[in-house]
Amino acid sequence: MRYSYVAIALLLSTGSLWAQTIANYQKAFSILQKAISTTGKDLPNSVLITSSGIIHNMGHYDVPEKTKDIPVEEVAAYFQQEQVAYLRSVIQNNGLSLIQSSVSKSDSVYTTGYYNRSLVRSNSQEFQYEAAKLLPIKLLQLAYTNRQSLRYLGEQDSHFLLSFSYNSNDAVTLCINTKTFLLDRIEKLGYNDRYGDVLFVSEYKGYTSTNGLQVPASRTDYEFGQVERELTYKDIRFNVKPDTSSLQLRWVPVTFQRKLPEVIQKAESLSVETIAPNLDLIKITSQNNKVLVAQFSDHIALFESPSGLGLNQQIIREIQSRYPQKPLRQVFLTHHHPDHAGGIRAFADLPVTFITTAGNEAYFKKLLSGTHTLNEFNKESGKSYRFDFVPAEGQKTYSDDQLTVVAYEIGKNTSHTAEHLVYYFPQQKLLWSGDLLFFRADGRIFPSGDRGKSVYNLITTKQLAVDKIYTSWPLNGQAPYGTIDDLRKSSEAK
Repeated sequence: MRYSYVAIALLLSTGSLWAQTIANYQKAFSILQKAISTTGKDLPNSVLITSSGIIHNMGHYDVPEKTKDIPVEEVAAYFQQEQVAYLRSVIQNNGLSLIQSSVSKSDSVYTTGYYNRSLVRSNSQEFQYEAAKLLPIKLLQLAYTNRQSLRYLGEQDSHFLLSFSYNSNDAVTLCINTKTFLLDRIEKLGYNDRYGDVLFVSEYKGYTSTNGLQVPASRTDYEFGQVERELTYKDIRFNVKPDTSSLQLRWVPVTFQRKLPEVIQKAESLSVETIAPNLDLIKITSQNNKVLVAQFSDHIALFESPSGLGLNQQIIREIQSRYPQKPLRQVFLTHHHPDHAGGIRAFADLPVTFITTAGNEAYFKKLLSGTHTLNEFNKESGKSYRFDFVPAEGQKTYSDDQLTVVAYEIGKNTSHTAEHLVYYFPQQKLLWSGDLLFFRADGRIFPSGDRGKSVYNLITTKQLAVDKIYTSWPLNGQAPYGTIDDLRKSSEAK
């Protein structure tokens, strides 16, 4: 008899929860409808909007998390009937005008990049969100299209908070002003290989009405807690034609009838080569990069940790398979750039020592402590590691009865990063560098600039006996190694 009471209780409980969910959805839907109506319900078939501003680019600069201001102009166009969206972005960088163009139709997007002009096809879900983000009404319409996932989260700081998902792994929070019913802010929980779980935020300010459409005066984007982009909206046009003439996009409709290169996710391709006693090179074909593995008498050391948690986990497995009797105990890093140190989070829960410079400590700790719950890589916050610092313009030796390596700090003279390490193996007469040098596969000599001169000056000043010079980057187009004669010629070339 008691089981009947339990069943009745469960049914009543389930009914209550279901009613609450329906009420929640209806409240969220009512707020969304009001926001759409206020922002611009009856739009023409096509809308084109331009904006310009600054990208605070976090690139390969001399200190961690430094940014460079890059002018940008964006054009976005939406064609309702054709189910087509365009996005064109032009940046001015290092004296060059670089263009990125994208167009989506149905479930596909075709893109040409700033630095890669080949046309690539991929899934359009993420692009649909990025394109919608440029114009608030489009983002509200995207939420309406995905209204089955719509939820009311409550009120905070004079805003209604609604959430929706445009695919199974991407949830967006809409912050709608309780007085104006305009979209003031959006937040999206995302994932980054280096930083882990992160929040991407966009804020809209200064709405004005244009032909019944509420258009913001500006938009500010935030990534990793920093301002990434600041844009001012300049012009909006309606009823433009869905062709390439006015938009200057590298696309024509017939493209959709052709077979184009697909974006294919591949496993990292690793090949291992012994280059000297106790030194093995791991070539990473897919990343155009290399890492070095050194065997001490009782442990293994890795030199460099390029971006990609999956890649570094694969490297760890490769090391464990090849040297089963020797644990990985050290990770030597040349500098802080992502393609050399972006994957260190993979080692955070191992008892390893990171050999680096003091100026990288705060940045590396940030990477090592980030949570990665949005990836399969959901480990602890990283408490097993420690740091060992090489002093500025100094050196430090790591040695046992089998192997010796000397770390030299030369960042001040590289014009590349403020702090930079190169590693010398006296027994093998071999020098390991990050990306300061390039030895062409065809043997031609070009000026090496401050990067090459800094290495050459180190070798000559310290009177290092060097037969071979290896670099972690690049793999393609580079000779297997360089010599001191190659380095001298490139250092003297003008």
